[in-house]
Amino acid sequence: MKTTHAKITRAEYMENSHELFRAYYAQFVTDETRRFVAKHIGIKKLKKSKDEHFNDIIHHSNNGQGGWIWDASPLNLELARELGEIHPGYFGSPCTHTCVGKEAARQLLEERKLTTDEEATEEAQD
Repeated sequence: MKTTHAKITRAEYMENSHELFRAYYAQFVTDETRRFVAKHIGIKKLKKSKDEHFNDIIHHSNNGQGGWIWDASPLNLELARELGEIHPGYFGSPCTHTCVGKEAARQLLEERKLTTDEEATEEAQD
């Protein structure tokens, strides 16, 4: 899911974070983010999640000895710096990485739902 909306700055997001949450973090999702989530979390775990924020997916890096895996989600650092999410020279907070990773997870599930719905529609038409 590529965002085609105007860029949302950190200041704009903070003024209306409830309504802009997904669009704001979606703009930092990259193909690398999506691959990371698919590989390190997995579509099956995402589908089984009962929590809208995926907080029931507890997965740590380094075979359970490392940090929360969501914190390692890659993101578009250049854009995040440009829009004020991350200060120049920094790599972003774990929270930022987590929010971007979870947005990528939502996108992956939505794409799979669309594909499944389209296949069901095609089968019904046959």
